This record gives sequence, structure tokens and C-alpha cells, in this order.
Amino acid sequence: MAKKEEKKTYFDVSDWEVANVRVLDFGTFFTLKLPGAAFYNMRVVPAGRKYDAFIAMPEEKGKDNKYYKLFNIYFDPDDVKEIIEEVEKQAEKADE
Repeated sequence: MAKKEEKKTYFDVSDWEVANVRVLDFGTFFTLKLPGAAFYNMRVVPAGRKYDAFIAMPEEKGKDNKYYKLFNIYFDPDDVKEIIEEVEKQAEKADE
């Protein structure tokens, strides 16, 4: 029996700010600030051959040496594009 597909409700990020962009060897990390909340250690995973760039949630290593997401947020795909563009713009400025 196929798993019933869950309808995703997108998180409202109509008023967001990107801060603390850090470019490391294994990704570009940033803080996503929203009214009343700040999500630290978000990461932009660059596009590959088979997928578009996406935003990865923070992870923590468990006692079993596997990594687990601390939380998950579902963003509207248009918001994802805008946030990634801003992160990349700030990362380029940091390189100058």
C-alpha cells in the first residue's frame, strides 16, 4: 500500500533577512531571521547535475554517529530561490 502523500503547508517567510553568511569547504551557512525568530546554521547546498540548489536544515550528530535534522521548515519554492540568491550575493561580497 502506497504511503498517503502529506499536503505540505509552506512556512510564511514574507518578511525575512539573511545574516551571518559563512562560506566553508562543505557549504555556505547562514542565519535566517524572521519576525520573532532566528534560525541558525541553515545551509545552502549547491546545485548538482540532478538537482537544483536547496536549503538544508541544521543537523546534529547522534550517539550512533548519524546526523539528524534539528527541525524542518517547508518553504515555498519561490522563497527558496530568493533566499539562496541573497545568501550567494552576501557570500560574494565576503570574498571581495
